[in-house]
Amino acid sequence: MNIASGIGSGADAQAVDHCFKDTLAYKTQLLSRLLQSEYMSRIADTGVAPAQAYVLGELWIEEPLSQVELARRLEIGKASTGKTLGRLEAAGLIERRRHEGDRRVITVHLTDKGREVRDTLQQAGAMQDQRIHELMGEDRLEQTIALLDVMIDGFRQKAD
Repeated sequence: MNIASGIGSGADAQAVDHCFKDTLAYKTQLLSRLLQSEYMSRIADTGVAPAQAYVLGELWIEEPLSQVELARRLEIGKASTGKTLGRLEAAGLIERRRHEGDRRVITVHLTDKGREVRDTLQQAGAMQDQRIHELMGEDRLEQTIALLDVMIDGFRQKAD
C-alpha cells in the first residue's frame, strides 16, 4: 500500500475502500481523538477543555501574552484563539486587557482561578504521559517523538 496516497497496490475497489484506515493521517487523527478523550476524562471536573488547557499552559510558562502571540505559539488561527479565550474568560480563568503602551494589542492574563487549576491539569497530563510511557517503553517513545518531530518540521517548512 502507498501510505502517502492511501491507495492500495491492487485494483480491487473493495480493498481501496478500506485502505484509508491504514494511512498515517487516519491513524494519527484516531490517536489524537483517543488521547484527547482520555485527557478529557481526567480533567472533566475542572470544566476546562484540552484546547483551553494548552492556552493556560502557555500562560503558566509566561504571562501576560498577547492574543496574537498565543496563537503563534500554539500554532492555531487567531479566530480559534479568540473563541478559546472567550470561553476561558467566561469561566473566569483569564482576563483580557488592552496593552498600556499600544491600545491595539490585547494581552491575556491568568486570574487566581486560572492559577488554581494548574496542579490538576498538570497532574492529568503527567498521568497520561505515564500511561503512554508504559504502553511504549522509553526507547520506542523517544523514537516516536523524534519521528513525529521530523514530520512536523517537514510539514511546517512546506507550509511556509
